[in-house]
Amino acid sequence: MAAVAASLGSHGLIFKSSLGQSHHDGAASASLPKSAFLGEEFFCNFKRSDLRVSQRPHVVVFASAAEPKWKQKLAAADEHQERTRQATAQAQEEYRKRQDALRRQSMQGGEGVSLSSLEYIPYLTEEGHIADCTEPGAKASLYAIFDENKTLCFIGISRQVYQSMRLHFARRPLQCYYVKVMHVSKPSRALLEGTRDAWISENGSVPVGNDNGEIQNLWENALDCTPFMTDEEKLLHEEAAPGPPKAKVLKNVARRIEKDLEGIFKQRNCTDVLRFDPKLKDRCLLDLKGVAVKPDTSVPTATPKGT
Repeated sequence: MAAVAASLGSHGLIFKSSLGQSHHDGAASASLPKSAFLGEEFFCNFKRSDLRVSQRPHVVVFASAAEPKWKQKLAAADEHQERTRQATAQAQEEYRKRQDALRRQSMQGGEGVSLSSLEYIPYLTEEGHIADCTEPGAKASLYAIFDENKTLCFIGISRQVYQSMRLHFARRPLQCYYVKVMHVSKPSRALLEGTRDAWISENGSVPVGNDNGEIQNLWENALDCTPFMTDEEKLLHEEAAPGPPKAKVLKNVARRIEKDLEGIFKQRNCTDVLRFDPKLKDRCLLDLKGVAVKPDTSVPTATPKGT
């Protein structure tokens, strides 16, 4: 049997053989059938390598079976990412379970109070001032706002309930007629959220102001006046040049809505000075000036590690 001439190339061992011959090399050998040299591709094991016959007749190529380093690194990165994702999901699930347990313990311990047990407080005093419902020593407050028919409109959580009530009245004056407040000296997220959920359940439905959508945005953020633009105002805004000219159009829209709100304040006999921030009007926004504190719906904040 004729010897096989072998040469070591950059892509593996290249064995050249005549038709029908076989090669024996110590612990392993490969015998090639005649059909393998007729331009066909085939694979077989040879010392942990893949044996491939090239389309050139009489040439057998042994390519390394090891994956390229970049593929190995990519696979390792994918594996690490998946482990991290699973660990994060597990931490979040454990956190939710702990919070649910604390919430149940708080409610069973009687720390939360029912909504019906709290008295209705008029949003405006007889003098026309927004009621100051703050309490010394309170670190957080859970409050429920009702309209003229005592329909529950919004439930909020705040560290400074008086400032929050001022903001709500400026944004939604026709919905702020009564309020119920629960103060907490040692707040926990489990207690506050658990009591809020209990109030919603007691009410029989989710208040419209807690819809996690457009209505809730009106209660919790500066009033965006752009949806109230008339067709004429929209046309003026489109035709105005970028920069100050467009800002002037938006400011005029905000001023128009501001006058409408001030008319409602007078209608409600509100004597408090509610001044809107002029710097926000250029962006067609309205919110009270000098009120730095905004409603905090996640008091106190706490997130599981790894999220």
